[in-house]
Amino acid sequence: MKMGNSVRAGLGLLLAAPSMALAQADGDGRSGPIPFEAAAISGRTAYISQIGTGQSARIEQRASNAEARISQDGVENDAAITQTGTGSYLATVGQSGGRNEASLTQSGIGSGILLAAQSGDNNRLVAVQANAGALLNGAQLSQTGQNNDMNLVQDGSDNRAQLTQEGADNRMTASQIGNGGRLVWTQQGNNLSDLGVSQIGAQAVQIVQTGQGN
Repeated sequence: MKMGNSVRAGLGLLLAAPSMALAQADGDGRSGPIPFEAAAISGRTAYISQIGTGQSARIEQRASNAEARISQDGVENDAAITQTGTGSYLATVGQSGGRNEASLTQSGIGSGILLAAQSGDNNRLVAVQANAGALLNGAQLSQTGQNNDMNLVQDGSDNRAQLTQEGADNRMTASQIGNGGRLVWTQQGNNLSDLGVSQIGAQAVQIVQTGQGN
């Protein structure tokens, strides 16, 4: 599905979706996001709203139960959502500014939620979920600033992630392979290094980087 620019009221409502609450520990004692459940999704829903010039948005749905929403406001932003497999999926992208890029992919047999937001210029975000089990994979990703780059892969079941970057020229890459991963990683500053976090099975990590060029 591809649509041209359109002007629609209520952009703030577009990304209304289950949010991720944070705590020091979840029910099994591991630090990280509290588990949450997606709203029941039946059938396919696709929504694109764009304000500005030169925007590009694509939604591809081959899953039977999938909801995808894209909201863009600015200049030459690009967003794509792909949902395949036999699970139930929710994905949202909200972008404001110029020349930001976001790509979300969901597949597998389980349920998945991806909530992505970017504000600023020349930011890039890629997130891939491949759910191999019955429990939900959930991720909330956001970037604010310029020239930031974020990549997330969740391959398994019952993985949770929240990644946030604020500043300029920062890099984040995280992979959660297996089941029960928890990740909270925040960066605030400029030229912060990519820690390249990779987790395999029932791990928890919470990292904060601030400053310049760490």
